[in-house]
Amino acid sequence: MQFYNFLYQHGHIAFSQYIYRIGTYHYNWHPEIEVLLVLQGAVEVCHDNEYTNLGPDDFIILPPQCGHATLALEPDTIAMVLHLHPQMLAQYDKEFRQSSFFLATDEMTRYDSGYDKLRTQLSELMRQLAKHKVDEVTTINVVEEPDIAIEREFLGILHCLIDLLKPVSYMPQGNPVALQQAATFEKMITYIDQHYKEPLTLGEIADIGGYTESYASQFFKRQLGISFKAYVLRMRLREAAVQLVNTKQQIVDIANECGFSDVKAFNTAFRKHFHTTPTEYRQVAGKVERHTMMDNWKEYIAVDDAGINERLETYRKNTTENEATPTDKGAHPMSESSSADAELVAAREQLRLALATLDEILDK
Repeated sequence: MQFYNFLYQHGHIAFSQYIYRIGTYHYNWHPEIEVLLVLQGAVEVCHDNEYTNLGPDDFIILPPQCGHATLALEPDTIAMVLHLHPQMLAQYDKEFRQSSFFLATDEMTRYDSGYDKLRTQLSELMRQLAKHKVDEVTTINVVEEPDIAIEREFLGILHCLIDLLKPVSYMPQGNPVALQQAATFEKMITYIDQHYKEPLTLGEIADIGGYTESYASQFFKRQLGISFKAYVLRMRLREAAVQLVNTKQQIVDIANECGFSDVKAFNTAFRKHFHTTPTEYRQVAGKVERHTMMDNWKEYIAVDDAGINERLETYRKNTTENEATPTDKGAHPMSESSSADAELVAAREQLRLALATLDEILDK
């Protein structure tokens, strides 16, 4: 069986592209630009000094070395990702040699023509990559032979990215101190990733960085946009969500194993972040049947997945027709029921913002 996880290398063109189910809450950074498109579900992306919520068809484009972590807010949340080195853009526009940027869509910009075009191009690029069959299951499919169709699509994506990113690009005020702080933060995050199931204090983390607790608290929020306490909570919640889906353990045992003080605290936190109970989450996730492959904390989707392939085909058709109205696009056309759903989503977002404000007050 083949999975949507490809690396293309030929001449001056190199990139990777994959489709995965957003699972473990994992803080990471890398030297490539990341383009993430949500195919289904909902996801929270923590990055720099803030966090962004995304729904189906939304994009987030992160610059190189931007620390970030993703948390699926619904079961079976799936995204398509493209990684490319900034030199891929810089060779066509020198502004990208040193500039930084950030871009994310919302309900107002989601279906702008530039993003419609990018969704189509990414879908077609993945289709061309999937034509390169492999005889055995591998963690990544490396395509090294020249393919003009792949390179044509990739160059079109570069053109589209330059058009989208250039208006929001800027020259960062970087310095060696900032680089040292990033390395220190990496050590702090690594320690949390290894010990989040245990009782953790801000003092322990501050000691790792050589900071006072007060400075460590500010430093953490400045780096990732959420507090130390909020990051640990997300780590525990994500692990609990994985265990709810993949084990038959009692909920009280999962809560205890994932570091919660008691099952009541677990249920309260779970409902706040996922808008459902652990029992309901397990029931919904248990109905999903999907061929996947785990590798280095990512769960890749099989290339013969009917639902995902239908989604990709929808993106390709949308721009080909080029006359779809906003209600024709996205996962569902608007109807009375979907309008009610939209109102519910809006209400949930208002509640989330209110809770986030309360979190900030409690964290101070």
